[in-house]
Amino acid sequence: MEEKFIKILNKKDCTGCRACEQICPVSAITMTEDDEGFLTPKINKDKCINCGLCKKTCGQIQRYSNTDKLKEQVFLGIKPKEIDIAKKSTSGGIAYLISKLIIEQNGVVVGSAYDENLMPKQIIVTNIEDLQKIRGSKYVTSDTNNTFSEVKKYLEEGKIVLYTGVPCQIGGLKKFLKKDYENLYTIDIICHGVPSQKIFKKYLKYLENKIGEPIVSYNFRSKNKSNWGRGYCSEIHTTNRVIFRKADFDPYYFAFLQGIIFRESCYYCKYKNMERIGDITLGDLWGIEQFDYKFYDKNGVSLAIINTVKGNKLFENIKDNVEYRVYSEQQVTKFNDNLKHNQNRPSKRDGIYNELDKISFDKYAKKYLSNKNKFKYILKNIMPNNIKTFYKRYLKRGKNE
Repeated sequence: MEEKFIKILNKKDCTGCRACEQICPVSAITMTEDDEGFLTPKINKDKCINCGLCKKTCGQIQRYSNTDKLKEQVFLGIKPKEIDIAKKSTSGGIAYLISKLIIEQNGVVVGSAYDENLMPKQIIVTNIEDLQKIRGSKYVTSDTNNTFSEVKKYLEEGKIVLYTGVPCQIGGLKKFLKKDYENLYTIDIICHGVPSQKIFKKYLKYLENKIGEPIVSYNFRSKNKSNWGRGYCSEIHTTNRVIFRKADFDPYYFAFLQGIIFRESCYYCKYKNMERIGDITLGDLWGIEQFDYKFYDKNGVSLAIINTVKGNKLFENIKDNVEYRVYSEQQVTKFNDNLKHNQNRPSKRDGIYNELDKISFDKYAKKYLSNKNKFKYILKNIMPNNIKTFYKRYLKRGKNE
């Protein structure tokens, strides 16, 4: 019997952004989890009218290019004057400041939030209180749901919209919209790559079994036990406890940092270059200790790249609430490889998801995700902060020169 559905055969050809699904005029496309847990489109041949809109909208076939680019990008080290904003954010809290500005202008903001099962989803926020939901990094793929279609409705109504996401999501949104709306602002987040929600879900269940209690919240980049730039540490809240886990000794976190559980398309990303897709690009200003130690802050320093005229307008509107310095492209990219280069696809990625459903996560983690060189990381983690600062400021700089 002939197969009724057409599926993506080459996994590197899809980012799971849902643009094709939402553009289809006859709802012939549905997004379903593949065997690794990543959303991919499935086309119903009986419904398909061969209009070709899905191909025209796909950011992997042809990526979108911004129309109002600045003559020269502006590279900023930036942090809020209000210290508490940075403390509660992953890096410097600049996305929060911009989001707050949009809400105060009666606009709406789209960003990634955990749902009731701690799975990241893009949600629409219309008030300042709910901005807390979309703060912080989520090192797992965030489902865009139907936010592209919802954003279009808001834009057509004349609402100001800010959409924050990883670059392929911003690219998918702009391809879906098919035109540059004056009232749309976008922030693309510097991205390592994304693991699937399936592996994150199994990891959380594994943690709950180890802890013996349900997990109610998960923060990938806590600053309560580790200053910004001094090592990644997650903060996990259960019903009765708060637990901190160093990334170097956590199987999921370590595998993420090693880049061995990413979506296939992440290793062939079309957005890891200096032709940025967002009006503003945001991330951590790694390496600040090497080239401007006086501007380093234990609460975090953001890197902001102003790419477009609209991006510059956003910056001008928050400028009085931040401290910032202008740097060169070479300074800010030297220690931020994810801006310009794809993660090398490790050989370990071959088949790493094959046994995810076949053995317990405990066995799976020991076999595929464990840190085999723990002694090096033990030394790193017991090193006092002042020694780490000295190393990053002087010794590491010497190695990179």
